[in-house]
Amino acid sequence: MVTNYDANARAHAKGRIARHADRARVDSPGVVWWLAEALAGEPELSFPPLTEPVRADVCVIGGGYTGLWAAIEIREQSPDTTVVLIEREQCGFGASGRNGGWATGWHDELDGLIAKFGESEALRLAARSSWAIDRIESFSQEHDIDCHFRRHGALWTASSPWQVGSWEPAMATCERLGRAHRLEAVDPTDLRERTGSPLLLAGVRQTDAAAVQPALLVRGLRRVAHELGVRIYESTPMISLDRRRPAVVHTPAGKVTTERVILSTGAWAAELRELRRAVIPIGSQIVATEPMGDRLEDLKWASGELLGDSQLMVHYAQVSTDGRIVFGRGGGALGALGRVRDRHFYDPATLGEVAADFRRWFPQFADVRLTHGWGGPVDRAPGHLPFVGRLDAECDVLYGIGYSGNGVAPSALIGRILGRLAIGLSDDDTEGALAQGPPGYLPPEPIRSLGGAGVRAAVHFAERGEGHAIQSRSVHRALRRLVATKVPRALDPRQALKGSTEGDDNPHPR
Repeated sequence: MVTNYDANARAHAKGRIARHADRARVDSPGVVWWLAEALAGEPELSFPPLTEPVRADVCVIGGGYTGLWAAIEIREQSPDTTVVLIEREQCGFGASGRNGGWATGWHDELDGLIAKFGESEALRLAARSSWAIDRIESFSQEHDIDCHFRRHGALWTASSPWQVGSWEPAMATCERLGRAHRLEAVDPTDLRERTGSPLLLAGVRQTDAAAVQPALLVRGLRRVAHELGVRIYESTPMISLDRRRPAVVHTPAGKVTTERVILSTGAWAAELRELRRAVIPIGSQIVATEPMGDRLEDLKWASGELLGDSQLMVHYAQVSTDGRIVFGRGGGALGALGRVRDRHFYDPATLGEVAADFRRWFPQFADVRLTHGWGGPVDRAPGHLPFVGRLDAECDVLYGIGYSGNGVAPSALIGRILGRLAIGLSDDDTEGALAQGPPGYLPPEPIRSLGGAGVRAAVHFAERGEGHAIQSRSVHRALRRLVATKVPRALDPRQALKGSTEGDDNPHPR
């Protein structure tokens, strides 16, 4: 049912699109190039909606990376376990099919991992993040998923003076602990020649990183999950969840009775009351150029290296295999009250800024057309890292969320944890730091939305270069602390909700 509020919001969104269409300077606004390419070459494999009652050992809600990796893990480890996966739209139509295609490890934040978890667990997690990239590569090779996987590392750069040296603590930690090969210094002159961007002042190369075509990857996982016996129902939203034993997942025309539920809905998880303060939806916008052919010949990074900077509203880019620069920026619209909004998918004002940033990074391509522009919702967590947890002790409902913009590779690890927990397997991953639920909580509304908007405005002011004084490391350190503001875990909002065994929740999975 479309409410007056929904209709007004959509009318407002259309008005914004009309007002800012010229500013975005994109031929096909709102069209995701990755998905267009993936679907154009995909063999017909349709999964109709659920229209009847079914039973399963495990029901997975959400057909993105996390849900598909979890379903695949279950079927690989326990072929007799029946798995049903329901997806609100089509598999990969959420963040998994519209991100920047960065599969990166966590060695660039090893010092931060140590501060959170201690040295031993931090080293283990960093190694597991590299394993996740290996998993994508080996699984894609084994199952003929041509996701344009290119493991040539990532250039972590400074696009303004205050960013220079931001990688030094991580580099020093990697060197001290025998991981120096994970972060390599890059000469500034070589960096500018390598990338063709006069804006970049300094940088390092992160070796445990790969470029992928994200939609080809998620659609490949969809095919393999089906081949492994996962029963997939698309265009099938969950409208409510009865938390009992067994649980019942209700859909518009059917239901799934199941022993265990895995919620893998990304930013939509914020609409679930227990997780409303664990993550907040934040938009990220991307533009893609027309294929540039020979004009990229002299740019070494065009062979598959990733390129990004150290802003809080981080820029990220790769060159696709057909010669397009795909360029994005984080830190877009906030999802007040935990809601994913139309602006998360297409925000013409922010997209116009991203288009301008692309021209600023690459002035030599001022004449190149931007053929596509789109966005997607990020499930930002105060701890920055993804986590796995259970909703309550009364019913086996697992969830994995909190990727904070870096989910392509970590989702393989989180999916592994979810799948193993669902079938009762235990190891270092299922018992480790990422499997302990949210490390903290965001402030309650309206403080969260008002404060978030204020911090976002301050970050935008600082990072757009509107004043030299504010562009100091101390100011940006303070802003980083504000972005990571959280309520201690001891004040877990779930405490007031215990005892509920039947929910009317609607997390609106993709």
